[in-house]
Amino acid sequence: MPVEVFVDTAHEQSSLLREATEGSPPEDLRALVRPKVVILSFVLICLAELGQGMWMPPLNALLESIICRKLHPGAAASGVLAEDSMCKNPDVQSYLAMLRGWATTFKCIPAILGAVPFGILSDRWGRRPVLALALLGMNLSFMFTYLVLLLSDVIPIWVVWLSSAFMLIGGGGATTGAMVYTFLADVVPVAERATIFFQLNSVFLVSEMIAGPLAGIMMEKSPWPPLAVALALLLLANLSVLLFPETLELHQPRGQEARQQERGGPCQNGNDDSRDLKAACVQRLARKAIDGLAEVWGFVLGNQSLAFLMTSLVFVILGRFVQELLLQYATKRYGWTWSRATFLLTIRSASSLVTLLVILPTLSWLCVNRLRMSGVAKDMWLARISGIVLVIACLLIAFAVNGYLLSAGLVWFALGSGLTSLIRSLLNALVEEHHVGTVNTLVGFMEMVGLMGAGPLLAESLSIGLNMGGLWIGLPFITAGLFFRISTLIMWTFRLPERRESVLEP
Repeated sequence: MPVEVFVDTAHEQSSLLREATEGSPPEDLRALVRPKVVILSFVLICLAELGQGMWMPPLNALLESIICRKLHPGAAASGVLAEDSMCKNPDVQSYLAMLRGWATTFKCIPAILGAVPFGILSDRWGRRPVLALALLGMNLSFMFTYLVLLLSDVIPIWVVWLSSAFMLIGGGGATTGAMVYTFLADVVPVAERATIFFQLNSVFLVSEMIAGPLAGIMMEKSPWPPLAVALALLLLANLSVLLFPETLELHQPRGQEARQQERGGPCQNGNDDSRDLKAACVQRLARKAIDGLAEVWGFVLGNQSLAFLMTSLVFVILGRFVQELLLQYATKRYGWTWSRATFLLTIRSASSLVTLLVILPTLSWLCVNRLRMSGVAKDMWLARISGIVLVIACLLIAFAVNGYLLSAGLVWFALGSGLTSLIRSLLNALVEEHHVGTVNTLVGFMEMVGLMGAGPLLAESLSIGLNMGGLWIGLPFITAGLFFRISTLIMWTFRLPERRESVLEP
């Protein structure tokens, strides 16, 4: 079978990498695998975001359609119901916001439970198997949601919340993002990581920029084709993991015997049917998990300043979740169809792309070459400025009285799109290499904590705004601006743990 061929090829590549690691300098090996890891990471993110981007607009439209038919049986029976005014009533929109908000919360539970354990496994057993598991769980979750939508006449719509259970396999999106960042951190020098992270975000944005309009065009006839295409793209993303070389062993070259003992131990020897062997394996895994959690806890206690900086990510994610409500906000406030509203994603993504590829690299060059700032200090100052920009942008969008002002607010919002990458770059630069996987997983964990609260909180703020009417419909963006303000205050309070040569030191 073709899959078996890919598996064997990937195994041979990893074996060659392990053998080369025995006597080769780590930097030479990193340079050898760097192009492949970077390209594959970009391809995986492109496929996954194309799938995610084509999934959300038709999903929202179908959920609105199903809710509308349940609450208003006399509503039109078309697939998307974009033209039926009853489907824009506050009761339908509030129900939709509540459904999506709690769906986000339930999606975060597997990520919170699995982020740290799977991050520990990635530092013990490798990045590739953990990434594959995370993508597999996401694929199964999407397929279950697709099935619920197909059978919505007999299955209650709230059953979509149960799709999150499949993300217990691998930890879901938090683990996926953490592993991609860890793959890149394994092979990219510290001085180049911020640039690579910007480029990764650019791939994400280009994919989103393509996915939104493409989904909108396909939705003109039916919302089902973009959902099917999205599932196919996510499956391809899962299969692409088979081509990744393992990068864990670039950090600590060791002998084959020591590595075999750590990875396999008694679990890969002897008779697999032996109950004693299986019990030993379970005990060994439990011991690894306990030791790993103790290591993470010790890391947090020993790096309290970094843990403080990580908390800013919680509020960044709380604020950025408001983008998930953008399409629903536009269809309600300005009376747009779902297919028309998807073009807002293009405006946002194109503006963010310019920010990541032109504006931030230019500012980075000026900070390093003109102001003589260190790389870490540069990232800190750009993160602080990005936070202020996002606070202003949320207020502009909240009080936009027409689509033109909304578009201008989205462009301004895009100027702060590098904030998450800047914080990630800071955190990766301030820890030792053997803690990189743990740090990126903790970052994913903090992001999921933020999302878990963001879904219901911002959904409730949208419901309150809808009931109050007028400019208060923009209440979710006012709330998001408050979260960005808290995050920005944390970044302005944070001080680097050691002094670095710079004209302008934080």
